[in-house]
Amino acid sequence: MPKRCCLSQAYDTDYLSSLSDEVLLHVLSFLSVPSLLLCQSVSRRFHDLAGDSELWKRQYYFRWVRPRVRRLGVRHATPHFPHIGYSPKVSTWLDHGHLAKEGKVTNWKRQYRLRHNWSKGICRVTAVELSQPPKPPVLVKFCAGLIFTADSGHGLRAWHADNPESCSANVPFTGSESQAPMVPTSLTASYCPQQDVVRIAVGFESGCFSVYNMDTGALRLELRFTHSSSADGAIIGMASSFPYVLMVSRRNALSLFMVSSMNENSDQAPSELTEEAYLLTTLKAESILGPMSLSVRIAGSEIISSIVYSFYHTGCGWSVGIQELHFDEGGQQINSRLTTTVDCQYGIAPSHFSSRATRQNRPSSNGDLYGWHTEPSILHREPPTSISYSHPYLLTSHADNTLTVYLVVSTAARLYVKGGQRLWGHTSSVSAVQVGDRGKAVSVSSRGDEIRIWELEPLISHFGTQKTLEENSIQVSPENKQYRKYEAFGVLSRVPRYEVGGSQFHSLEKSCGLDQSHGSVEFDDKRVLLLRERKIGNQLLEFYDFT
Repeated sequence: MPKRCCLSQAYDTDYLSSLSDEVLLHVLSFLSVPSLLLCQSVSRRFHDLAGDSELWKRQYYFRWVRPRVRRLGVRHATPHFPHIGYSPKVSTWLDHGHLAKEGKVTNWKRQYRLRHNWSKGICRVTAVELSQPPKPPVLVKFCAGLIFTADSGHGLRAWHADNPESCSANVPFTGSESQAPMVPTSLTASYCPQQDVVRIAVGFESGCFSVYNMDTGALRLELRFTHSSSADGAIIGMASSFPYVLMVSRRNALSLFMVSSMNENSDQAPSELTEEAYLLTTLKAESILGPMSLSVRIAGSEIISSIVYSFYHTGCGWSVGIQELHFDEGGQQINSRLTTTVDCQYGIAPSHFSSRATRQNRPSSNGDLYGWHTEPSILHREPPTSISYSHPYLLTSHADNTLTVYLVVSTAARLYVKGGQRLWGHTSSVSAVQVGDRGKAVSVSSRGDEIRIWELEPLISHFGTQKTLEENSIQVSPENKQYRKYEAFGVLSRVPRYEVGGSQFHSLEKSCGLDQSHGSVEFDDKRVLLLRERKIGNQLLEFYDFT
């Protein structure tokens, strides 16, 4: 009997290989992120096509940029944002100008993964022990991907976050008056993109301060000048936006300096010019209660320096005060303004009454008079554990496991604080908090075992409206569940280094005697840097990498 003919269709026909890359890219542009990742495992060709940077650029826009534009109410075209639809020009995206620098090529898949990891708290953590034990403790600042540490024994050191195996640069602290070591008490750094340098200012116990330049390309650190000590005591706080440096002394003197070249008309290179600091103004207070936060920013033709401090108010407990000093480009003071968070803690809308009227007309009897609440909606019985201010965001942390966020509004007419909302999520006392100018904040518990990421912009955008959004924080969860001992020594000292994460972190904490974190948390677009102190006195740096 003859065999029957096979009538089955040929399902193995390849319909895709004959298509051009352009057509396939157009097809792939309609796929979701999980589908793109699946396509990358099909073949080498699809691995390259599904990983195309333009595909991930569109995914990035529709996942991260467009929802924010809609949330902020950018509905109509403006000169800066011509439309809210997708545009390949990153310069038209809201707050993404840093990714549109000329000559910079962005890996959009990597950028998408970075934002995704931040949104989920996914990272890898590396713990690094500092030298034993520094007295006073080491000062740490994180700027432009560089970690700067200052202590009397090693001077000013710079470490690259991408390659922390060795110190990139080091300059010792030397005093001209005596051979005694100079003890640093404050540290600040700011990035200057025009010169591609980081400018660092270090304040000392003697009252003097030094300014350094860090060439980010050549990784060269050099001392520019040292300003002689004053009679106001040790410098305990600093902020900078060069050429301006703001500092506060132990004797409650707030000083603003301008750094300028002594021979500006010279043909010398900027790195060869002699610089000096000139005092613009000094304010003295009877007392400044810590914690505090200093800020310097340039707004148009004005330089605005701010000091944020805590004080006790009889009605609503501990509150926060803000003083702004405005200067023109020539260094002349043109305005000084003061406001507090007292009205916000009572739930008073600043648009209805001025802050002066608020203080004069607050009712003393029970009931609600003129819409004023006799009982505060936000009451703090203990001083804040830390304060962070990056205009317009003001954030305070507290020992009752909460944070409080405010919106600072500074116009040509007035300065006031808007809103005010408690943030819940921590399960223990919050010891340190840091907020950035784009509304992202990082907070850490007193033991350092709980780190949370906050997106404040959605909350702030609804201040003053009937709609109240519930806060939503993300707990950092390192994905490296095992820690391993490196054969190499620690980055900042000759002690073993560990990578820790997950449940292993608590065993390391117990064995090493970790006590608490001391108000030092820094972050950038890729990493979080946390400084912790052990019971035995030495310190530990932790790098949380979200890339």
